[in-house]
Amino acid sequence: MSDTQLFKPDDRNELQRVLSKMNREQLLWLGGYISAAIDFAPAVQDTYNSPIIEPAALAQTAETHNNHSSGPSSLSILYGSHSGNSKKIAQLAQKEAERLGLSATVKNMENYKARSIKDEEQILIIVSTHGEGDPPLSAQELYDKLESGKGLTLENIPFAVIALGDSSYDEFCKTGYDFHGFLKKLGGRPLRDVVALDTDFSKKLPELLPSIVKLFSGQVEAKQIHTPIKSDPGQFESDQPIDVEIIEKIQLNGRGSGKETWHIEIAADHKGLAYQPGDAIEVYANNSPELVASILQKAGLAASEMVELGAESFSIEEALLHHLELTMVTAPVVKKYAALLENNTLNRLLDDPEQLNAFLRGMDVLDLLNKYPVKLTAQLLASTLRPLAPRAYSIASSMEEVGDEVHITVGAVRFEKDERARGGVCSTYLADRTGLDDKLKVRIKANDQFRLPANDDVPLIMVGAGTGIAPFRGFVQHRAATASKGKNWLIFGDRNFSTDFLYQAEWLKYKKDGVLTKLDVAFSRDKEEKCYVQHRMKAHSKELYQWIAEGAHFYVCGDMKKMAPDVKSAFLEILQSEGNMSQQESVDYLARLRKEKRYQEDIY
Repeated sequence: MSDTQLFKPDDRNELQRVLSKMNREQLLWLGGYISAAIDFAPAVQDTYNSPIIEPAALAQTAETHNNHSSGPSSLSILYGSHSGNSKKIAQLAQKEAERLGLSATVKNMENYKARSIKDEEQILIIVSTHGEGDPPLSAQELYDKLESGKGLTLENIPFAVIALGDSSYDEFCKTGYDFHGFLKKLGGRPLRDVVALDTDFSKKLPELLPSIVKLFSGQVEAKQIHTPIKSDPGQFESDQPIDVEIIEKIQLNGRGSGKETWHIEIAADHKGLAYQPGDAIEVYANNSPELVASILQKAGLAASEMVELGAESFSIEEALLHHLELTMVTAPVVKKYAALLENNTLNRLLDDPEQLNAFLRGMDVLDLLNKYPVKLTAQLLASTLRPLAPRAYSIASSMEEVGDEVHITVGAVRFEKDERARGGVCSTYLADRTGLDDKLKVRIKANDQFRLPANDDVPLIMVGAGTGIAPFRGFVQHRAATASKGKNWLIFGDRNFSTDFLYQAEWLKYKKDGVLTKLDVAFSRDKEEKCYVQHRMKAHSKELYQWIAEGAHFYVCGDMKKMAPDVKSAFLEILQSEGNMSQQESVDYLARLRKEKRYQEDIY
């Protein structure tokens, strides 16, 4: 579509008049503003956090494609998924390809042979980033082989990459960018730059997938570059949250504890809330009214001022309460905000990842307004902020035991910074602003990488710290309800025995009834010498290794930065000491266990 079709002559002249009066800083800010607005608007091709391909280059790609094939080539869609989102998008992409008359095959990276890549005609990679920039377990082997590149070549094979991530993490969509780099280095021909999607990706799929898949169909023309490609919304699955009711809420910690952990039960008599042990549930929270009021006051805005988020209009107060991220500031938000300032202070910060990470730690939107005040309209503020994403909690129950209910274990996040009390958006929402019979918006988040073994006779070793106990409550409930014969060993850690032994009565009953074969605990603050779960593992290293040798599945749930690496290190040490393995042999053995899904992690 040409500019004369997009804009009426008077509109085009007015736009040129306004732009001609702007200086460089204003133009930079306008670019950020438009980018932010697109985050909430219906998706258009080439607006997904990646550079735009020039129409001439796209036309050349299409011409090259058409000249080298008598018809559309087949498309291989390779996905690497941790929670199932990449798999879902891959399946939707396949449907879109078939709608365009293109033969497409969906392939799980977990079972994909790297050497087959040279035989593909076209490749669409769809992959998430896990933890601190790591590929999901299902993609690890292919990732490693493509990174090494030994004996592999793509010989001008067209490819594109859709990367899923969370911009609140330092290494946003790193795995997708890595795959793009590997394929390009091996001789592949990128049809466009990486499509980097944030946590609100689902709203963009109906427009995004047709535009990406059409790159492979031989039908792309230069004039289509700025035209949203329409598709039947009915072909895309609904991903809307479901209203549920809180039916129980209990604080688990004893009096005097330095922690605040809540057990919450939700009525879930809806087919969209069916789940398996190991799955998570996403909760849609509201921001603190006090924080919203402080932000409005600092920005000098009236609560009733109207703003647009995509096709919808809200008061700025409602937008801040229900739709915009306030307790977490990400690098993309800082980048947009920096364009509003008259100095380059924040821009210089953006160029230094280490300083930027330190700056963002514990920061909220009120901090940003206080440290770098600037005159804002309501729409400017709304367009600068990130959409409020739901928070995921491991499900702490089994439907075999509790029926149409979902149980979760929530640790309230509270801290102080710059003499002001702060809190996690969802944990404090659940702790402070919800009660029995209140409604929540939720949706189930599948976790295929954290599953019970199909064989109920297989032994389980479960290692959890703090709220990391949650999925293991679901595991043990399930095994008790189904009369499974497999042995179960729980290793749990927290601060103090008297106040922080979460679900103590239940574990002791399961131990008495024989459902729990072994129960070991580590309370780090009961003695002068701290004891953690990895220390309990080492104390029982001979027996732990024996269980693994017998075929046990090993599970870890808890903190990804400290706890999970410490457990992994202890596990490798046990393989070396009890299994007489070298360091490399233990690493290879662990890799094999991961591939066989006998070492699984649910870490956060």
